[in-house]
Amino acid sequence: MKEKCDTQQIRFATNTKDGTENESYIRSHSDQHLSTNKEVDKLTMRQLPRTTSASATTFPVIYEAPTELINNSTIDIPCPSPTWHLPVSAPPTVHNPQSNHRATIFGSFERHASLLDPMSDRVSTILVWQNLTVSTREDKKKQLLQHIRPSKTFVPKRKVLLHNVSGAITGGLWAVMGASGSGKSTLLNTLACRLDVNTVVEGEMRLNGAPYDNAELKRIAGYVMQDDLLSGYLTVEETLMYTAKLRLPRTFTDKQRKERVEDVLNDIGLVHVRKAIIGNQLKQGISGSERKRLCVSMQLLNRPQLLFLDEPTTGLDSVTALDLLHTLNALAHGKSQEKAVTIVCSIHQPQSKIFNLFDSVTLLKAGRILYQGPRKQAMEVFRAAGFPCPLYTNPADHLLDVVTPAKTGALDTVLEQQAATDRAIIQCQKPIDIDLNMGGDKRLVQMASLPLNPTWIEQVHILLQRNFQEQARKWKVTAVSLIQTILMAILIGTVFLRIGQTQTSIVRREPVIFFCVINQGFFGALTVINSFPVERTLTLRERASGTYFASAYFTAKIIADTLVQLPIPIVFSCIVYFLIGLEASVGKFCIFTLFMLLCSIASTSLALMISALCQTTDMSVTVLPMALEMTRLFSGFFLAPSRLPKYFAWLDAISYVKYSFVGASLNELHGLKLSCEGVRTIHVNATYDLIEKCKRTGEEFISERGYDYLNMWACVGILIGFIVFCRIWAFVGVRFLKN
Repeated sequence: MKEKCDTQQIRFATNTKDGTENESYIRSHSDQHLSTNKEVDKLTMRQLPRTTSASATTFPVIYEAPTELINNSTIDIPCPSPTWHLPVSAPPTVHNPQSNHRATIFGSFERHASLLDPMSDRVSTILVWQNLTVSTREDKKKQLLQHIRPSKTFVPKRKVLLHNVSGAITGGLWAVMGASGSGKSTLLNTLACRLDVNTVVEGEMRLNGAPYDNAELKRIAGYVMQDDLLSGYLTVEETLMYTAKLRLPRTFTDKQRKERVEDVLNDIGLVHVRKAIIGNQLKQGISGSERKRLCVSMQLLNRPQLLFLDEPTTGLDSVTALDLLHTLNALAHGKSQEKAVTIVCSIHQPQSKIFNLFDSVTLLKAGRILYQGPRKQAMEVFRAAGFPCPLYTNPADHLLDVVTPAKTGALDTVLEQQAATDRAIIQCQKPIDIDLNMGGDKRLVQMASLPLNPTWIEQVHILLQRNFQEQARKWKVTAVSLIQTILMAILIGTVFLRIGQTQTSIVRREPVIFFCVINQGFFGALTVINSFPVERTLTLRERASGTYFASAYFTAKIIADTLVQLPIPIVFSCIVYFLIGLEASVGKFCIFTLFMLLCSIASTSLALMISALCQTTDMSVTVLPMALEMTRLFSGFFLAPSRLPKYFAWLDAISYVKYSFVGASLNELHGLKLSCEGVRTIHVNATYDLIEKCKRTGEEFISERGYDYLNMWACVGILIGFIVFCRIWAFVGVRFLKN
C-alpha cells in the first residue's frame, strides 16, 4: 500500500515520536553522518545536532528534504514499517499495520542490478542463481558408526553454508563481502562449480539462460585462488608461454601466442619482470603482488568472459592491493568488447579506495544475502534502514560493522538486535525477482565462439618441454644425485674389490649384488616421495582450469622423470661392476645394468603410487618406509626362496627387490666357473681329515639357494609388470583423488 508523504520531515526511525535511529545500531561518541550526493536522486540532507552523547539511549536523527523537491516529486514514498521485534530494553514503538513494505525517497533499490546494462553487447555472460542452498554432509566415518548402531535411527546431520540465496551477476566488477564464515568462498566456489565432493547443492544456477557444469564453465571462465601456486623454476614469460600453448586454440600460431602473451603482460603490468624467475622457498623470486598478477594474467590469456578471484588482496599491503584492484577494474571495463571481463571477487574488508573501485556489491551474513546491487546505492539502503555511515568512516567497514553481531551484552539481546538489523536492511530493498532465462540470447553467440583446445599429443609434447626445462633449472639436485651415486659405487666397489673366482668369492658375491640392488632401489624412491605431493597440488589447480588432461600430464611426467633417471643406474653399474670384478662379459654387464635400471624405476614407481594415493607428504613418508622395509626383508638374501615359510609367500611375491636380486644373481652365477683354491681342510685326528666340499660352478649355488624356481627373463617380465601396475594406480590417484 503506497501513500504520498505530506510532511517535509522524513524520519528513518523505529520510534515515530522522537525520530530516533534504528535501535539495533550503536554509534560511537564521535560519529558524524556522511552526507552523500547521489546523481540519480540529487537530494540534499541536513543533519540535526545530537541531543545526547554515546550511551545506551538512541540518537535523534532527522533527515530533511527540500519542500519544493517533495512537492514536485512524483515518487511514491511508502512510510517506514517498523514491524520487527525490538529488544526488551528498547523504548516502546508505534507500529503501523497498514504499511507492509519498506522503501525510501530514493526509489526502489534493485538487488541484483549492475551499472552495466545486462542486455548490452558489452556484457557477454550473465550468471543467475535462484533458491540456492549449500550444505555439507556428515563425516563418512560417523555415518558408518551410526549405521552400525541398531538401537538408534540414523539421521544424517548437515551444516548449511548457504541458505536459499538468489541473485545475478550481470557485468562489471563485483565484490562478495562479509565477515569470516559468512559464506563468501562457498558462494564463489558454488557458482564456479568447484565445491568439495562432500557438499550438497540444491537450487538452480543458469549461465546465459541455461544450466551449466564445470566442463562448460572452465572453457569460458577463469578462477584465481587465494594462495599462489606456481612453478618456481620458470620465468614469468615462460610460465605465460606454456599456459598460452596449453589453453589457447589449437589454430593459433606461435606468433599469435607470443602476441597474446605480450598483450597480457602489458595489461597486467608485468613487463619489467618478464625474465625474472618466479622463485620458491629456497630461491628468492618475484614479489607477492607480482605473483598474484601472474596468476590473474594466466587466466586472462584465453580471454575469459567471467573471472572469479578468491581473496585477491590476501597477503598484500595496501598499496599493492589497490594497484591490483585498479588493474581488475580496468579489465572489467575494457576498451574493446573482446577484452571486457565480468569479474567477481570475494573480499573481506577492503579499504575505502578499493571499495570505490567495485561496481556492485553482494553482502553476506551467515550464509544469507543482505544486500546485492550497485555499490553506490549500498550506503543509501543502509541510511534508509536507519544505519547512516558516519563521516570519515570506510564504507566497507561500516557495512560489516552493522551486520556483524556485537560481542558484548546478553546473547538473547544481541541476537534480537541483529535480527532487527537484518530485517530493516532487507525491507529497504525491492524483493528479488530472478529471471532464470536472462541472457538466453547471448548463449548461441557464446557457444559458437568456443575454440578447440590443443590435442592430447600436443599437450604431452608441451608438458614434456616444460618438465625438461624445470629439470634443467634443478640441475643442482641432479648433480648431487649423480655425485652421490658415484661415491656409493666407489665405496661398494672398494669394499668388495676384486672378489675373484675362488671358493671364498661365493660368500662375497651374493652380498655385493644385494647391496647394489638396495642402493638403486631406495634412493630414487626418497626423491619422488618428497617432490611429487607439492607438484600434485599445482597439477590439480591447472587441471581445474582446463589447462590439460590428467593423462597428458601423467604421461609427460613419467617420460621426463624416467629419462632424467636413466643415467644414474648406468653410471653406477659402469663403476661398481668392474671394481668388484664380476664376470667380464659384455652380455652379463648389460643384463646387470638392466636389472639396476628396472630396480630403480620400480622403486620410483612404488613411491609415485604411494604419494598419489596418500595425497600428502606427511602420510607418504609414513607409509613408504614400511613398504621399503618389507621389500628388503623379503628380498631373497636374508631368507632364501628355498627356506621361505609358505605363509610369507604373498609378501615374497610382491617384493620388487627380490626379483632384482634374484635376476642379477642368476645373471652372475649362470656359467660361472670356480676354482677349488682356498678349500678349507679340518684336521680331525691322525688318520682322518674333513675337507669342505668344493663348488665348481655357479649352478650348484643356484640350486642350494633355490633361485632356479624362476629364470632370469621371468624376473625381467615381473619387474616390468610391477612398474606398470604401480603407475596405473598412481594415475588413478592423480585422476580421481582431487582433495
